[in-house]
This record gives sequence, structure tokens and C-alpha cells, in this order.
Amino acid sequence: MQCPYCHSHHIKSCSYGRNTGAAIGTVAGTVTGASGALGGAQVGASLGAIGGPIGSFAGALIGGLIGATAGGIAGSEIGEQFDHKVLSIYECLECGETFQVKRGE
Repeated sequence: MQCPYCHSHHIKSCSYGRNTGAAIGTVAGTVTGASGALGGAQVGASLGAIGGPIGSFAGALIGGLIGATAGGIAGSEIGEQFDHKVLSIYECLECGETFQVKRGE
């Protein structure tokens, strides 16, 4: 692949889909993980297995971190596929121009 403007081969992929997918996945994973862990911690606290609000907060925090990590990874992978199959936007490192490559080129 080469730049259509200066014909350089020094090209990088613009990862707009990957970055957006990672951000959305991280937020969604955080909310889902924290709410699931908080719900489990509340059930545990009512049964006496976890000691009060500190256990609930710690459970929500850990669940949020795990959810954020999993969501971020999943979103990043989906976004990367979107970058390659739909957007296909590249930047020339020589002239700084951005361009799109159509599928099959």
C-alpha cells in the first residue's frame, strides 16, 4: 500500500473505530461490572457474608475494574474489525495526508 498523494510506503492505520470501541466498551463494562458486583455484595451483606457498606463498595469497585477491562478489550477488538472492514482510513507518515482505501484494493 502506498500514499495516493506522495506515493510513500510509510503508512499507518488510523484507529478511529478501535479507540471508539474501546472507550464505549470500557464504560459499558464498568457500569455492568459494578452494578452486578454491587447487587451481589448487597445480597451477601443481607445474608451476613460481607460486612456492611465497605464490602459492598469494594465489591462494586473490583467488579467495575474487571468489567472495564473486559469491556475495553471486547470493544477494542470490535472497533479494530470495523476499522479494517468499513472505515479503512490511513495516514501517510511522510506528507501527513489521510486517505481511505476501498475494499478489494
